Amino acid sequence: MRKVLIVSEDPLLQEKIADILRDEGYYVVVVRNRDLALNCLEREEINIVLAEEEVLAEEGFQFLRSVRERFGEVVVLAVGGSDNPFYVRGLLNKGIYDYLSRPLTPLRLLSTIKRAEEHLNLLAENKDLKKRIGTRFSFAGITGVSEKMQRIFDLVLQVAQVRRPVLIFGEQGTGKELIARAIHQYSFPEGRPFFKVLCPGLPSGFLKRAEWLKTEETYKELPDEFQGTLFFEDVHLLPFPVQAEVVDFLEEYRFGGGSKDFRIIASSETSLEEEVATGRFRSDLYYFLSAVKIEIPPLRERKEDIPFLIERFLREIAQETGKEVIAIDKEALQVLMEYDWPGNVIELRNVLEGMVILSQNQVLTAKDVPAQIRKGADFGKIVPVRVGMTLEEAEKILILETLRANRFNKSKTAQMLGIGLRTLYRKIEQYDLAENEFSKK
Repeated sequence: MRKVLIVSEDPLLQEKIADILRDEGYYVVVVRNRDLALNCLEREEINIVLAEEEVLAEEGFQFLRSVRERFGEVVVLAVGGSDNPFYVRGLLNKGIYDYLSRPLTPLRLLSTIKRAEEHLNLLAENKDLKKRIGTRFSFAGITGVSEKMQRIFDLVLQVAQVRRPVLIFGEQGTGKELIARAIHQYSFPEGRPFFKVLCPGLPSGFLKRAEWLKTEETYKELPDEFQGTLFFEDVHLLPFPVQAEVVDFLEEYRFGGGSKDFRIIASSETSLEEEVATGRFRSDLYYFLSAVKIEIPPLRERKEDIPFLIERFLREIAQETGKEVIAIDKEALQVLMEYDWPGNVIELRNVLEGMVILSQNQVLTAKDVPAQIRKGADFGKIVPVRVGMTLEEAEKILILETLRANRFNKSKTAQMLGIGLRTLYRKIEQYDLAENEFSKK
């Protein structure tokens, strides 16, 4: 049962609000002033404070500041007589969840209290999510609850115990470098360098040139007695003439007098087997690099990770931007869950950052989701085709749902279905798919 604290000097207002809320099953406490309200907050587990505007504004909103500093998860609602939207916006910016203008109707009061409850539930879910991420589902800075990511975490610990080369394969934005750094972290004591080799366009002799080798934020030459990790990023883009130099270098370190306390990790966005088959990649280099393979699944194949990634990213973005966005509502989350994320984790973080920067509220809603993401989520929809359905029935459903996803743009629909525009018009007429079908569910 939610506990509501009413702070008002008006006995009629106290009685009216208390009666409405008690009839709905709320536990209600009524006090006259802010001092009594603070005492009550210390003794009782109050969830919602409903206070008169005059009480909140006393001494430069001192009561409101005290509530926010000492009882951070309490939702504060204001009751007042102003209808000035700029004034109300100013109050909301100070941390008031909502403003109820007089005359106060039961419907408006209860709907506001219900929304405040939903906000509290969202905060509780978010708090539980943070706790779970901080224990089981976070590994070396990588978040993943899915079975596929848990398996990768296990592989990282396994391969960290041996100094065999590792090939990390995955689409752009899946976090290949994060996995490489996790392997490095569990392979060596602190202080061993992590050198990143920027493979695209590498010139001959690059291994002795500082501008191509990066450790953290500094470009350095590779020392003669190398210890640590050498990470070949996007190895599929390594120029073919340079691949022979890399083979010689790796063979020297493996069988020559080089340090044994080092490891090789490479990443690729394309299948190196195909690159070898087409003659663009040396087979001996491929066999050396692929002693152990780790394939990172795209985000669309592990959507159960999305809520946890969102919570982590929102926390990071809030710290970086100073914005107080703390959660995302269920409707917005559903839209993000339905989108296929071709840019994977990096795209998700960038989208969330834009949403946080542009939002005016503490909780992100579906209105904050960019239009292209909402539109893309529609394209991922599964249509209800079942065994036993006729081809005509299935075709009608597919055409209608594709029209809906394209906002009845027939040119785009025909292109997506792989049919001519005239054929589409004929099908629309055949199946009686009038444009008003767009609004039907």
